[in-house]
Amino acid sequence: MKLRFATVVLLTVAPVFIAAPEAQNPAQARPSEARPEPNPLGQPLLDANGFVRDDAMLRSPLLAADARYTAIEGRRLRQLLMEVDAISLKDKASGNLFWGRNVGTAGHEATQTWVEGHFKTLGLQNVHRLPFDLAPQWTPNAWQLTFTGGGKPIALKSARPATRTASTPPGGTEWDLVWVGTGTAADFVGRDVKGKAVLIQDIPLPGDIRHTADIDGVVDRAFERGAAAVGLMFGVSDNFAIWQPTAGRPGFNVGFQDGKVLRDLLGQGQSVKVRLTLTSEMRSGLKTASVIGTLPGAAGATEDITILAHMDGYFQAALDNGSGLAVMIGLVEHFARVPQAQRRRHIRFVGSAGHHGGPGARWFHDNKDTALASTVLAINLEHVAVVRTKYWGNELRMTTAVSPMRWWVWGSKDLLDISLRAFQSFNVGITADMDPGASGEMGSMARDVPAMQVITSPEIKHTEQDTPEWVPTSGLEQIARAYAKIIDGVNTLDRSRLQPRTAAANAVVLGSWSFGVGPSLVLTAFFIAV
Repeated sequence: MKLRFATVVLLTVAPVFIAAPEAQNPAQARPSEARPEPNPLGQPLLDANGFVRDDAMLRSPLLAADARYTAIEGRRLRQLLMEVDAISLKDKASGNLFWGRNVGTAGHEATQTWVEGHFKTLGLQNVHRLPFDLAPQWTPNAWQLTFTGGGKPIALKSARPATRTASTPPGGTEWDLVWVGTGTAADFVGRDVKGKAVLIQDIPLPGDIRHTADIDGVVDRAFERGAAAVGLMFGVSDNFAIWQPTAGRPGFNVGFQDGKVLRDLLGQGQSVKVRLTLTSEMRSGLKTASVIGTLPGAAGATEDITILAHMDGYFQAALDNGSGLAVMIGLVEHFARVPQAQRRRHIRFVGSAGHHGGPGARWFHDNKDTALASTVLAINLEHVAVVRTKYWGNELRMTTAVSPMRWWVWGSKDLLDISLRAFQSFNVGITADMDPGASGEMGSMARDVPAMQVITSPEIKHTEQDTPEWVPTSGLEQIARAYAKIIDGVNTLDRSRLQPRTAAANAVVLGSWSFGVGPSLVLTAFFIAV
């Protein structure tokens, strides 16, 4: 499937030009070969825009033993996701160029209000905002990127300026463009890049949380070699629009398909020029806040489970982190239906300010002796459901499955067992190896108390294509139900049963897990924990 995305026209972008022709594919290059007739069945699993249909996604039946989680329903979670998405779209419509739910903006303030409203409506107590001062935030006020090849204008719909870049002179700055492959030291050998803009292919591994431009230090290398600007061609497929930084110096981003146009023109020996005109500022004096509320436990309860979901997000940010916010409110609704007398512990819900430009959850770490004194488990809801994909050539094809996730559990074997069995019950796929630590919002507090998360960071993360079509209803439902079951399981154990073992307390613990995967097949995994 070739993904199709709507073209967004920004008033600050250059006028529309005649696009350079795309490179011929092999079928076009051989006119003697007749094209096959289209299959009359069409594409039965895709919607009109080329996305996998939500009702085509695989779903697992609910086990009788888990009937209590029936009311955690995917359609309701999707409704919540769309409410968050609407906040981003409203921020975009307001004219904010670096739009979405970013800290210090009206979009983030609206998200705080949305979280706070649900908390109060659902009866949480001590609902309040925890304010933070922000470091100066980069804000573009106007920008224009133009490209010419062989003296003719080229329209590139994915072209975006690099973030954290200072304003250009009023008339902009123009450079000759040079291709330097993936930007390794070998790619620069014999290339004169002084005073020019270099174009580097940035390979996501799989997204911008791990990508070659960062891992290989290509931006710094380019500037050290004398480049005046750095352009990053993101990906090996499709045409994702992303705003990545280039070390605070002049730069730009293009998607793979647009980058190929520039690369191929250079390969034909044509002169390619790029002009950037940008007005930006670092805004000081901005503030943000986390939103906190507590669902009270039974009379006499003194401990809590803390559930986090960060509120900030670039652009529509459906996966990152509309998905986490939707699941958080879904869990509030679920446990609010449980009679208070049956809730062993308080549940503290936190719409966390976020870590894209904010403080993340570091406040909890910095104040752990008080803020986490009663917390028996912390759960981070971040990037919790996305469609699984498969590369086919230079196309990223959607599948009908939910993507497996990276994961982290810090605590006892009992906590691990409860978590893995819940994932199995609701078909939550995870990597066979656990992450060495927690990333994202939870990173700073992941070892302060027993903690856990599942998270995935695919190609669309932080791009303008992180839209609700990538977040499957089935995935939201299964992870929300799994976390509800984990919380119920944790609430059968005393706090001491959840704490991680230390080397001093117990050098080696032996055990095994048995996972039923069918009526006649059982897989057993043995482990040694130190």
